[in-house]
Amino acid sequence: MKRVLRLLPIFIFLFSLVQTEAYAQKKSRKMIKADNAFDLEQYVKAAELYKKAYQKEKNRAVKAKIIFQQAECYRLSGNNKRAESYYKRAIKAKYPYAQVHFFYAEVLRIQGDYEKAIPQYQKYLQNQGIEESVAKELIKHDKRVEGHIPGELGLKSCEFALKWKDLPTRYKVELMPLVNSRNSDYSPAFGNGEYTEMYFTSSRAGGLTDDIDQRTGEAFSDIYVIKKNKKEKWSAPEVVAAPINTKGHEGSAVLNKRGTVMYFTQCKVEKKKSLGCGIYVSTRKGKLWGEPQLVQIKLDSNTTIGHPALSEDESTLIFSSYMSGGYGEKDLWLIKKEKRNKWTDPINLGPMINTKGDEMFPFLHADGTLYFSSNGHVGMGGLDVYKTSQDENGAYIKPINLKSPVNSSADDFSMIIEKSGERGYLTSNRVKWIDSDGKERNSKGGDDIYQFELPELKFEVKGVVTDSKTGGILTKIKVQLIGNDGSTNEVVTDNTGTYQFTLKPLTSYELVINTEGYLKKSVNETTVGIENNKVFVIDLSVDPVKKEIILPRIEYDFAKWDLRPQSIADLDMLAKTLKDNPNVVIELKSHTDYIGADAQNNILSQKRADVCIAYLVSQGIDAGQLVASGKGETEPFVIEEKKGRFKLGDVLTEHYISKIRFKKNKEKANQYNRRTSFKVLRDDYVPAVTKEVTSEDK
Repeated sequence: MKRVLRLLPIFIFLFSLVQTEAYAQKKSRKMIKADNAFDLEQYVKAAELYKKAYQKEKNRAVKAKIIFQQAECYRLSGNNKRAESYYKRAIKAKYPYAQVHFFYAEVLRIQGDYEKAIPQYQKYLQNQGIEESVAKELIKHDKRVEGHIPGELGLKSCEFALKWKDLPTRYKVELMPLVNSRNSDYSPAFGNGEYTEMYFTSSRAGGLTDDIDQRTGEAFSDIYVIKKNKKEKWSAPEVVAAPINTKGHEGSAVLNKRGTVMYFTQCKVEKKKSLGCGIYVSTRKGKLWGEPQLVQIKLDSNTTIGHPALSEDESTLIFSSYMSGGYGEKDLWLIKKEKRNKWTDPINLGPMINTKGDEMFPFLHADGTLYFSSNGHVGMGGLDVYKTSQDENGAYIKPINLKSPVNSSADDFSMIIEKSGERGYLTSNRVKWIDSDGKERNSKGGDDIYQFELPELKFEVKGVVTDSKTGGILTKIKVQLIGNDGSTNEVVTDNTGTYQFTLKPLTSYELVINTEGYLKKSVNETTVGIENNKVFVIDLSVDPVKKEIILPRIEYDFAKWDLRPQSIADLDMLAKTLKDNPNVVIELKSHTDYIGADAQNNILSQKRADVCIAYLVSQGIDAGQLVASGKGETEPFVIEEKKGRFKLGDVLTEHYISKIRFKKNKEKANQYNRRTSFKVLRDDYVPAVTKEVTSEDK
């Protein structure tokens, strides 16, 4: 059904019109039969006929053409591995047309061989008149030559796929047990709002007919149903009886949440000839489904449509079709119900959704999110799953690729999601998949149905609380966590000084320590925008009251008092501390090196202190909390920890520095002295309150 509804791209048709001189010569009877089967989309039959024609053919150019046609048969019937082999043979046989490189690249990409696909896309683009340098740059940059040339999208997709496959999302995707067979099994659909029934499409043996569709090499597809028991286990699949299933193709169903109305795709066949596909609706009474009725949609003649998606209120239907007014191949279209089996004219979902490729298999979630598959947007392989939603004006926004592991290098489509948005099912013809233990597993073969789950995000924050002066750990200190959702939590540090909290997704928090003998400390963190589990490690260093506040030194250039960028960042930290502790008064002590006259250094150091105070006041700090003190060169810096030639406790006096041999170390010593430090003077300051002027004061 998936391939039956997929129309050939226009450029394939254009390529097929091009004939080599050798191929334009009189054809053999076997060639004529093979071409006729190919034109009827009987690819399995055509491949065998081309094989016989090749054995009889002697002309090398014609043989190269036959090899290419065989590759096309295998690609269009979904046998990408064999198609790869035949495209490679066609290139070796010197098939002269560039499309062989394009399709060779396509089947390589679909099999996940991105590195080999890239040069084939580039060769194709070069043949189309794009310079080699530009073709190579297309893999690195989102450049677009004027107009649409197949190959550009493939190159960009290779680039993104190579990134995405190594950075999987949180989705856990596993092959669904019991449901899948060696044939194609696809298009799952919820059978009711309790998710205890599921319908799906299959071309397995045991359906209403054993006839083989020559386009796919498999039996005509039917709709099957499975049910959950009380132990949450699925039953074995059962084929849905007539009149839902017929001798033609049925599939891609969608049901209302009561499970009483089913819309599905049906492709009628008469004397092994396809009569096209349409959307039908059937109503269930008790356990029996009624005679399906064709949904009355205004269409062009001979238009094939399918893949219905139904809104929760049953008023909107989205489907896939190649119709006039579209943007490329199959597009997604929307209709609204007016009355019983009467619908509005189709509306195209627009260029944000639809591309020059195929858009198919839509699903409308209860919250209005639209999921669909496309090969026309940048993706990982064949069909990829995307999601989009409507803006305030009702227009769909740019779709988001769901990346790995939902998408793979193969075809990924028919994604359905429960109302909670955490569990669901999808279809993929990927050859291998990774289980929950990280082991690589083989698929059943063809299209298979997978189940997926989005595990709950897990966030934690933890750290150690220490005294900023001594570096010692602080035990039994209360740490408070305040969320912007109104939540509050409090823990006490353990005997290692450690605290720990569990955080919620999409929430911003403030960590607060407000304990006796220390300045209040607060730090902000958020889980907003984080899509993977994370442990935040935030160590908290609190400043003791009436002790020197240990901050990175605010240093200055020689003979200057301008604030460096790092100094501004340090002062911002101090401003936050002062806002959290409005009763604290601090002294800013600024110092100079010994170079220059004492009077000059006293003036310079005072300017350094004043510029710090001016900046803090500009950040909203009460000037009454600040005292500027210029110390000149009178208080040399004392080394607090061993660093290079400087030892713990060294006092960087003029005499000490004069004995340093190397100029570089002398400058380091002078830089240590050019600094501003902070000291808490008292913690009983009462902020000034502006008195309101009353009539009695006048």
